[in-house]
Amino acid sequence: MLRLIEPCESYLASYVEAFDAYEDFPRRAGNPFCDPRSGDLLTRFDDFRHARNLPDGWVGSSTWWLVDDEQQRFLGQIDVRHELTESLLRYGGHIGYAIRLGEWNKGYGTLMLSQTLPYAKALGITRCLITCDDDNPGSARVMEKNGFVLGDKVPNVIDGHAIITRRYWKEL
Repeated sequence: MLRLIEPCESYLASYVEAFDAYEDFPRRAGNPFCDPRSGDLLTRFDDFRHARNLPDGWVGSSTWWLVDDEQQRFLGQIDVRHELTESLLRYGGHIGYAIRLGEWNKGYGTLMLSQTLPYAKALGITRCLITCDDDNPGSARVMEKNGFVLGDKVPNVIDGHAIITRRYWKEL
């Protein structure tokens, strides 16, 4: 059974495997998962959920993992940021998600996003923003399947690279 759960010890080893798989994958933005070896990962997620001990300029966020109970396997992660900064308004938005390598194009991003929108609404987010790079049609499809509408495309510089960011919006 596939389900969204809060990060937990039961799936931590599978999460580490997913993190490690991205280490050799060429990505401009680096590894989409948090480094599980840089401190207590589960405490870090809990701190973000409760908006405590955050790095300067960061906002509270809630994280869920999509897991397959039958295979005891971590499949993906989705985060809802509790508010937007000026930076997140340009790149990042309210929600970010990533799927484990080898599990792309199976509908997991669409599933995670659809199941997370009620939580975003409960946080008081009435107009939800999600962004993706212009050259990421898979992520754009996930947003569109969940009723997000392309608002605009804005230029950004991320990690020294000039990119175009698509900004998608949805009224919740």
